[in-house]
Amino acid sequence: MSTQTTQTTSKKELVQWINETFKLTITQLETLGTGSTFCQIFEYLYPNSIQANKIIWKANKETDYIKNFKTLADALTKLNIQKQLDIQSLSKAKYQDILDLAQFMKSKYDKQVEKRENYDPVEFRKQEERKVFTPTNRKTFQALKDKTNNENTQNTTHSLLVKRPLSKTSTWKITKTTLTKTPELNSITEIINNTEDDEATKVKKIKSLFI
Repeated sequence: MSTQTTQTTSKKELVQWINETFKLTITQLETLGTGSTFCQIFEYLYPNSIQANKIIWKANKETDYIKNFKTLADALTKLNIQKQLDIQSLSKAKYQDILDLAQFMKSKYDKQVEKRENYDPVEFRKQEERKVFTPTNRKTFQALKDKTNNENTQNTTHSLLVKRPLSKTSTWKITKTTLTKTPELNSITEIINNTEDDEATKVKKIKSLFI
C-alpha cells in the first residue's frame, strides 16, 4: 500500500474526531490497529455494510486484528470502493498505514452531506455483549447443559451400583434368617422329659428338630 496520505488531516485532529464522533478515548492512532474501530467508522459511513456481530470488539491478538481488517476489506469490495488495504501492516499497527486509512475515512466523513441522526456508537459496540443470546451460542449452551445432565445421570447410576451390593447382602441375610427352622420350645421340653429315651436318643431327637 502506498505510504502517501489521502488528506492532510493531522494525527491530533484525527484522534479528536474519532473520540468525539464514536465516543472513544484513544490517545494515539496505533490503537486503531485492532481494526474494530475502522470497521465501525466504515459502517457509520455506509450503514449496514458491516454487521456488528462480525466485528471482534475485544480483539487482543494479531489473528483477531487480521480478521477485522479482512471484514473491512470485504465491505470495501462489495461496495466497489477502490481502496487497497495492506492487512498485514495494518494488523501490526504500522503508523503510516494506520494514518493513511484514518485520513481516508475522515475524507469520506467530511464529504457526507447528511450525518446519521440518533446514531449511538456505544450501543453499536454492545453487540459483543449480546452475542451470548445468538442461536449458535444457545445451541452451545444447550450442548453443555446436556453434557452436564448426562454426567449427573452417570454419577447417579454409579451411586446406585455402589449401593446395590449392600442391598443384596441385606436381603440375603433376611432370607437366610427366614428360612432357618426354629423348633418350638415345647417340643424340646417333651424330648427332655421323656424318661423312656436315653441321653443319646434325646440328643438325636433334639438335633432333628433343627433340620
